[in-house]
Formats: sequence, structure tokens, C-alpha cells
Amino acid sequence: MIPSPWMILGSIAVAISAYFYGHHAGYAQKMTEDALEIARLNGLMSQAKNEQDAKDAETKQTFETKLSGILASRPRLFVPVSPSAGCSPATANNGQARAELDRQTAEDLIRIVADGDRAIIDLNSCVDRYNQVRDIANGQR
Repeated sequence: MIPSPWMILGSIAVAISAYFYGHHAGYAQKMTEDALEIARLNGLMSQAKNEQDAKDAETKQTFETKLSGILASRPRLFVPVSPSAGCSPATANNGQARAELDRQTAEDLIRIVADGDRAIIDLNSCVDRYNQVRDIANGQR
């Protein structure tokens, strides 16, 4: 007995449908697993960010406290100079002529150095955050 062509087509349609349903179910399972992994990694990264923020705040507070202490102590800065005729600059212990900078210039120089230090602190923080994200992504945390 020869099967009807409609039975053959129906069987093929059922087989194709079963294949695509299975493929879709597997894809959905994979998407769920990926979503769970993304949520886990986001949690780890959020925790690492909070830890880094606390560390950065502490570092900046310590830096600002030290800067305030330096500026409050009324620092005196001296620069070496060449003695010229009619000028009597102060001499250091080694006999070299030197001149004292006025207070505002000294503070300006200290603030320039402090700005550079702040930039270095920010850059180090950026590098630390990058390393944390890289380690979390590589599963080393």
C-alpha cells in the first residue's frame, strides 16, 4: 500500500515543526542562562564599583587634608638665583644665592602640583576599575 502524498507532506511538516520548536526551545534556554550570567556579572561589577568609590573617596579626602595642612603652614619656597651687582640675596647653607618666592606664587605652585597629583589619582582609579572589570569578565573574582 502506497501512502497518500498528503500523509507524506504532513509527516514532513510535523518533522520540520518539531525541529524548529526544539531549536527555539534551546535558544530560549541559552538566552535565560546568558541573562542569569549577565545579572551575576552586573552584581559583581556593581559591588566592585562601590568598593572602588569608597577607596577613591578615602584617598581624595586624605590628599585634601594633606594639601590643606601644607597650605596652612605658610610654606616658604626658595629658588636659586645668580647674584647681580647691587643685589644682596640670602644665601643657603651651601653658600648658593637664593630668593624667596612670595606667598601667592608659592601657593600657586603647590596647587599646580596638587592638580597633577589629583590627575594621577584619578588615572590610577581608572586603571583599577578597568582591571576589576577585566578580572570579573575573565572569571578571576
